[in-house]
Amino acid sequence: MENASKALVMAGGILISLMVIGALVLMFSNLSNYQNKNDASTKSSQIAEFNNQYSPYDKDNLNLMELKSLYNKIESNNVKNPDKQIISNIEEMCTKIGIDIKAEFKNIDDEHKQNRVFKCTTVEYDNTGRINMMTFEKVK
Repeated sequence: MENASKALVMAGGILISLMVIGALVLMFSNLSNYQNKNDASTKSSQIAEFNNQYSPYDKDNLNLMELKSLYNKIESNNVKNPDKQIISNIEEMCTKIGIDIKAEFKNIDDEHKQNRVFKCTTVEYDNTGRINMMTFEKVK
């Protein structure tokens, strides 16, 4: 009888330890899933924040000052993030119409500043959802 009670106590101890181990494994799994969801949420909010810097320029009536501001943002991004560059045709388009977009804004002719309107024709995103290309054309 004494051996049977010791056997029951040992079996109970083993059963309790298995339940504790199972609970720990379940808790670790849930914690891992939570962390993965949190990382994905953080990444998507960072992408949205990045895109919000450029989305105001996706319109049909950009003036030259806005275009110059966007050009500076794109150039700054391309220097800071060489692996996630944004491609644009701003410099080529401005060169064709006689504007040196690289010059300081005060050095650009007043005629160009006042009489130029541009529109965004294309915005493309990479596989993560980040803007990676913007193209523009002169309206007038």
